[in-house]
Amino acid sequence: MSHNTSNRKIFEYESLILEKFNGKIQKIYDKNYNELHILTSCPEASTEVIYFLYDNLGCRLVTMICTDERHIENRIDRKAEFDNSKHTFDSLNDRHDGFMLRHVFSNETEDIFFVVTSIISNKDKPTYPSIVSHISSAFYYEREICDMFGIFAQGNPEARKLVLHEQWPDNVFPLRKDFDTKTKIKSSLKYHHKFIKVEGEGISEIPVGPVHAGIIEPGHFRFSVYGENIVNLETRLYYTHKGIEKLAETMTIDEALLLSERISGDESVANSMAYCQAIERMATIRIPKKAMQIRTICAELERVWNHIGTIAGICTDVGFAYGSSRMNLLKEKVMRINEKLSGSRLLFGINSIGGVKINFKSEILNLIIKELSHIHQDFGILVKLLHNMSSFIDRLKGTGSISNQDVIRLGATGVIARCAGVDTDTRKNHPYSYYPYLNLENIQGIFDKIAYEVELNKRKGDALSRFEIRVVEIKHSIDIIQKVATDILDKSPNNDTLDNDLTNNNDGLSFEDLKNHLQPYDNALGYSESHRGQTMHWVMLGKDTNRIFRYKIRTASFCNWPLIELAVHNNIVPDFPIINKSFDLSYSGNDL
Repeated sequence: MSHNTSNRKIFEYESLILEKFNGKIQKIYDKNYNELHILTSCPEASTEVIYFLYDNLGCRLVTMICTDERHIENRIDRKAEFDNSKHTFDSLNDRHDGFMLRHVFSNETEDIFFVVTSIISNKDKPTYPSIVSHISSAFYYEREICDMFGIFAQGNPEARKLVLHEQWPDNVFPLRKDFDTKTKIKSSLKYHHKFIKVEGEGISEIPVGPVHAGIIEPGHFRFSVYGENIVNLETRLYYTHKGIEKLAETMTIDEALLLSERISGDESVANSMAYCQAIERMATIRIPKKAMQIRTICAELERVWNHIGTIAGICTDVGFAYGSSRMNLLKEKVMRINEKLSGSRLLFGINSIGGVKINFKSEILNLIIKELSHIHQDFGILVKLLHNMSSFIDRLKGTGSISNQDVIRLGATGVIARCAGVDTDTRKNHPYSYYPYLNLENIQGIFDKIAYEVELNKRKGDALSRFEIRVVEIKHSIDIIQKVATDILDKSPNNDTLDNDLTNNNDGLSFEDLKNHLQPYDNALGYSESHRGQTMHWVMLGKDTNRIFRYKIRTASFCNWPLIELAVHNNIVPDFPIINKSFDLSYSGNDL
């Protein structure tokens, strides 16, 4: 959808919401071409708007953002927001003493994000109404906000800690502005985490982790089993919590870019691209076309090597060592391409704010096209081998099934959603970078087939579906890379693009020039589709526009981890490694 079309639809929704919630909306305005911000009179009014977006407009909750704005002199002193606003109120210029809570919803068909904002007053125990009883996907967002800000969602049935484990002292909330990053916390273990107890004759518990064999990151899995059948699984994560969002508050916008690449090492391009886009949207930068093309090539290379690695892991877990070694060989070939392109096997150092840090010369582009053709051919042979192995197919078919209803209810994203018949892909629903210029319908064929079979109850979102989705995405990503590389070569056969042309916007201004255009306390969304699914970043600048006030990160793993607890039901314990690998979730990307 074009920016003009988005703007027309935003105006229509703005009128609709004002008409329906007259008197409950303090301020409504659009910004960053596809964001509609709705400031309500109170948290209860926000709940009404949220339910309307979810029930009537079919929007999906994609993140919840809390900010501590108690010490900002003006509640809204963001000139850009006032300029874009159709309704301004003098009362908003008064200093408020509270927190800001933003519920962000996505309209998947019209490239629009709704940001519903409310002020939570600063009192001893600030609260707001929970929406979990109506929108289940808010469950973990609300618990995270409770841990990090000390703001409780009234009505959320879970009082246990999520991010901060029991060693963390009560009444210390790290994302509040009065918590200093240099504070030394004394461990205070007053109680142990209480896992859900499943009772009944013949029920046993199997604790697994948090330390695992090999190089896997830590996470605890508590199984309740009857014989070998799993009747319940409870996951316990956040052993790799690094305080990334708090650390960002001490950084300049350039320093935070390096941090974004290291949220989860195998998502370096997706996360840094989302971060850069958030800053670029605030600075109204339109990056050069070739920079968009380079970003897209690298993002798809990241998808290819990760998906091949996941399939290799699935082969390992079903006991097919030959398939695993052959897939890992292909993964290695892609990672060597990465290194030739960028100097990094994990594609670190690609993105910069306003463009990219590397240039692809014609010999590199021809190498990409040639090498990927060989990889595509070898991959096709291996996939045919796997499809013809009944032992491989039988282990995946019906294993780790998730329903279409659960995927929608819990807000899953990426491969996990698509394998259950939910059509969601940020590249298509909210086109960014070079994706608006590409035909993304080729991947629709396998999705439509799976969605149709799900509708007929011939298929559930099982490990086999996740395998097949990844196979198609690998082939499609290779097609995209070769298409974009060819586009670059066709336009400039000698590829004489200057390096500095990759970091200047269309008006010939560098980002250093455009830093002066940034507004204090401005904010914007940035997003991308990693190999795991939608990645959402939200950045708010400080009074010094070169520094970060708040950096909210939500990777696809945060949305998808809850589904694994449902996927194992009625499966046997030996199948858990297959299910876990078919989900391919990140501990680090979830724990932050």
